[in-house]
Amino acid sequence: MNAPTCACPHCDCTAESRDWVHEVAGDDLVYCCEACMQRHPKGMVQCQSAGCDCGERVAREREQTP
Repeated sequence: MNAPTCACPHCDCTAESRDWVHEVAGDDLVYCCEACMQRHPKGMVQCQSAGCDCGERVAREREQTP
């Protein structure tokens, strides 16, 4: 059984010592925070998970988008 990772495409947090957020109870999709679960609406909501860099990744991707 592999440790699950956050289902957010912008981050790859692993599930160790973390409170997981489930979009659907019993589903395999787990997210490391509410912002990831909501897919960072408008790119304005930063990831609230300590040690996660997906906020930076979202910002970088936004800068690269023409």
